[in-house]
Amino acid sequence: MPDSVERRVVREVGAATRLIRLLMTPPLHAAGITQAEYHLLALLEERGTSTGKELACLLSLDKTTISRQLTALEDAGLITRTTDPSNRRSHLITLTDAGRLRLADARQRSLAVLTERFTSWPEEELGALADHLARFNDVLRGESTEAARP
Repeated sequence: MPDSVERRVVREVGAATRLIRLLMTPPLHAAGITQAEYHLLALLEERGTSTGKELACLLSLDKTTISRQLTALEDAGLITRTTDPSNRRSHLITLTDAGRLRLADARQRSLAVLTERFTSWPEEELGALADHLARFNDVLRGESTEAARP
């Protein structure tokens, strides 16, 4: 009996998730960061400044996990934490220049791995994949209706 479309989606997304993790670990480690650190640095680059609570919420992690990761990044000189003037119990977290450089290096290394894997794909197919994945992620976040994206 053939799989339902939904079951195929779950299976393929699961396989893609595992493969991406396997492919990305070596280039990220070569850049000196873990996947968790990469995601935190990228989010800080995108947002500018955030609190640990905001980062935990955005990454769906608990405060203890985020705190431990932020401490490692701060010890490595990749972020700074300053007291939030509007709430002295909170800290504002910002990417340092070293953090930006490390993130850029990690991105370049990761992109090289993916580019090598997708050399046989025409650009329009890669664009379509990106569009479908964006729509898929919107739906998972509950941010989209069927007509929201092409």
